[in-house]
Amino acid sequence: LKIWQQNLRKSSGAWEHMLKNLNPNESNIASIQEPYLNPVKLADASNLKQFWDILYPINHHISPEQLQVIMPINKKLLKTNWYIVLIKLPNIMSIKLTGNFRFQKSTYIQHL
Repeated sequence: LKIWQQNLRKSSGAWEHMLKNLNPNESNIASIQEPYLNPVKLADASNLKQFWDILYPINHHISPEQLQVIMPINKKLLKTNWYIVLIKLPNIMSIKLTGNFRFQKSTYIQHL
């Protein structure tokens, strides 16, 4: 399991750099802090959608100006092997992965 973590500081330049360098053959999950948002308050993830499912905090539509994190999940991870853990905060996300992870049957990935 490989995780890419990056704080973009809401910079469009940093977002473009991440889009060019986030490799679906090298990472399973990305944990992106302070993503750059377009005018409709979403991450411009059209370049990512071919290889990644883009997860937002569950309440991001209620207060998009408070969005602090997104979590792209590689589409190679079967959707039957992970699910979102509901947390109603704009800057915390959690997913639970099921499968064989060394000595564990499941593990949690949390982005604070």
